[in-house]
Amino acid sequence: MADQAVHTRRRGAPQQELVHRFSGSERIVHWLFAADIVALLISGLGLWLPPNLNPVIDHRDALRTVHLDAALAMLAIVIPALSRGAPLNALWRDVEWFSREDWQWLGRIFVPARWRRDPLPPQGRFNAGQKLNTIAIAAATVGFVVTGAVMWQGERLPSSLALAADTWHLWLMWLIIPLIVGHIVLALVLPSTRPAMRGILFGAVRLDFARRRHARWVGETPAADRESSTEEPPTGGAAS
Repeated sequence: MADQAVHTRRRGAPQQELVHRFSGSERIVHWLFAADIVALLISGLGLWLPPNLNPVIDHRDALRTVHLDAALAMLAIVIPALSRGAPLNALWRDVEWFSREDWQWLGRIFVPARWRRDPLPPQGRFNAGQKLNTIAIAAATVGFVVTGAVMWQGERLPSSLALAADTWHLWLMWLIIPLIVGHIVLALVLPSTRPAMRGILFGAVRLDFARRRHARWVGETPAADRESSTEEPPTGGAAS
């Protein structure tokens, strides 16, 4: 990629090389999408909880407005980002194709390292697990939009169709919550994957981390696209 560059930070301590992983537009879309998903989940839970367990039951009309506005905001974020050359369009090209190495990675990742006969195959900018997560989130988003539109117009449609849409909307919520929780745990909690968080915050990740986790992607980065620069140390804990 033209914007992939290796940076070196110097500040008394040993130099640390960084490789650019996400563009500014990719990071903006990610955080807008994440904030909107949180707003949709919180408002959706407030609309779903039964009256005896719902602390915001007196504000259902406001929650419904927030939920609908957040749904419209989702469309405003996603549709332009899918246009030709836009961030999600480029991301989709990275995740839509599974190579033989990706399938091998999926077959080995759940085997503890000490019992694994063969090492994990080198991965691209996104490993096979991240590809699956992205595809699942994308499918759930489409499902939310379709079922939400049916629910919104439920009074004008057959009651059986509106009820089915409501049921699927709820099931999609229970599907997406563990995906989001797992995503957050990998980004913030597990030491082996926590360095990836730097990329979605600042654009670049440690080169040693990228070589361990995304060796094929690093190997495909043209040498001509690499340069040296001085950067401030990243905030937060780093891990192996």
